[in-house]
Amino acid sequence: MIIRAAIEVFSKNTFQKSSISEIAQRANVAEGTIYQYFKNKEALFFAIPDEKTKEFCKELELHLQSITGAFNKIRKFIWYYLYFFKMNPEYARTLMLEMRVSKRFAKSKTYKSLKTFTDKALEIIKEGQEEGLIRKDVDVYIIRQLVLGILEHLVTRWLLKGEKYDLMKDCSEASELIVHGLSYSDGIQKSR
Repeated sequence: MIIRAAIEVFSKNTFQKSSISEIAQRANVAEGTIYQYFKNKEALFFAIPDEKTKEFCKELELHLQSITGAFNKIRKFIWYYLYFFKMNPEYARTLMLEMRVSKRFAKSKTYKSLKTFTDKALEIIKEGQEEGLIRKDVDVYIIRQLVLGILEHLVTRWLLKGEKYDLMKDCSEASELIVHGLSYSDGIQKSR
């Protein structure tokens, strides 16, 4: 309840303008209750991605269960990433517009929880390389940055434009662009 309330408050007011008392009121708990779980406002703020990342990863695993082939998994990963943020716009605003640009967030323990889902992207990319589908002449970490960078940009642009269009509208085109960019072209041999 506290995390859900915090997401709502932070997404509407920004971190600086939000207060623990407002979050407590929204969660229908006493202020002291929040301090039983979180040291301060920043600790609560940085706890949000931890909970939401667990939710994201659990659902992503379900979506990937019966899918075979790295490219099909990449397409599903892209679809689910965009779908998740479309369905969680308050969290998207908090994560993409405030946390991702905070130096303190990048140094926090919670930042490491995002590694769970970025590791899943890395796992799929490595699987594609083992299948001989994804280029081996480019470092897997660069490929992961490319894929996640495109997705983050799509979500951030959607947020900055006031969520006035369907975030999913570019999903197929982005998927195909990414898949074709990772594929071997006729000029590159699969033996590399």
